[in-house]
Formats: sequence, C-alpha cells, structure tokens
Amino acid sequence: MNPVSTTIRFEIRDDVAYLTLASPPLNVLSGAMMDEISNALEVVAGDATLKALAIDAEGKAFSAGADVGEHRPEQAAGMIAAFSRMFRGFEALELPVVMAVDGAALGAGFELVQMADLLIASEHATFGQPEIRLGFFAPVGVARLPALVGRARAMEITCSGKSYTAEQMRTFGLVSQVVASEQLGDLVEKSLGTFRRASPLVMRMNVRVLKSLLGKDFETARVEAERIFLEELMATEDVREGIASFFEKRRPAWKNR
Repeated sequence: MNPVSTTIRFEIRDDVAYLTLASPPLNVLSGAMMDEISNALEVVAGDATLKALAIDAEGKAFSAGADVGEHRPEQAAGMIAAFSRMFRGFEALELPVVMAVDGAALGAGFELVQMADLLIASEHATFGQPEIRLGFFAPVGVARLPALVGRARAMEITCSGKSYTAEQMRTFGLVSQVVASEQLGDLVEKSLGTFRRASPLVMRMNVRVLKSLLGKDFETARVEAERIFLEELMATEDVREGIASFFEKRRPAWKNR
C-alpha cells in the first residue's frame, strides 16, 4: 500500500519504485517531509518484487536543505530523529537507488543525494554543504562524503560551504553523468531499464553483500562473498533459470526465489 503524503509523490511501476520530492519550489526537508520519505522507504524495503528506487524532484531546486527553523536547540532533537530515521531507511535498502538532480541540492538536500548509488545531474545542478556558514555541520556529510570523494575533498566541501557544479561533482566521482535538463528523464529510464533485467532476488543479494563488505580488506571480503555465492546464491531457482536462459537464448523468466 502506498503511503499517504502531502510533500512527496510515490508510486510503483514496472518493478521500480518512484519517489518525487513534491514541495516546490525548494523542497525544504522538514521533519514531516523526512518522515514521509521514511514511510515510503519502508514500503520499498517491504516489497520483494522491486528492482530499484528512482528519486527526483519538482520545482527549481532538488532540495535547498533542511528547515533552518527546526535547527533551533529546542527543536533539534526532533529534527535529528526524523533525519536519522530517513538515512537509516536508505542505508538499509537492498536495492540500487537512482537519483536525478536538476537544480540545487544543498545542505540536507546534498546529504540526501549522497545516498544515491547512481547520481545523474543536469547541467543546471549545483551541490554543497553550506551548513558551516550558519554555525552547523552536516552529520551525513562528515560521515559519508570521505568515502565518496576522498578525505581532502570532503574536508574542503564541508568546511568551505561552497557550491559546486555538476561537472565538478562528476570529476570528484560523486555524479555519474551530466546531461541537459531535457535529457535527464530519458537517461534515468535507460538506467532503470538495465536494472529491470535482473532477478529481484539476486539484485537484493548483490546489494546486501556489497554493502556488508564495504571497508573490509580484500581477502576477508572475497572469502565472504564466495561463501554467500556458494551457500545462498547457488541454492536459488533464479540462478538455474539464468543459466538455462543463456543456453536457450531467451530472456529469463525470474521466479524471485
């Protein structure tokens, strides 16, 4: 069942969940909006047929960040609770997350795009962590950016508060591709088409294993991946179907088991 929402749109179509930030023009991430995103993520996590989650936004900004008013000391605990719930939801997903950014992704909006597995941006997109200029720091920015862009870049981004272009973020390794705004939707759908070809069961296994092995040394990670490959993957019906479809020169009919 789709969650009832006033600040986002959410639908499931052709084995993909689509979430749109729908509080234009700036899509400010209030605690209420973050809770609605979290509710949608719970639906996504509970649907074993899905193969990806796609996220975009209405308005001139992807998201200008969190509600500054909710950062007051007397309100901060509630805001951080909603913030933490949302990011826990993203980290727990066993699906690739594709995000399309057209406009500004700043502050918590930039932290949100750091949860993308595939980040596609338009030439008009901008990114940054301006919190430092208001007397804050960005919890996800300091925790996640070093692994995504390196320690030195993360230090620069979070300490300067500067904004960066989509092309700069592509050179940093965060953005996958930069295209014209009118091409953004088509490129997202093309990318989702590649994910739709996979078994949903094996897709979840792949993402789960990849996330669980992050940060481990190669030998430890390889041995664990091989164990799961033999003990779990080889026990599925879908691996047999994939092999059969290869030799029979046809598209696989996944059983999702």
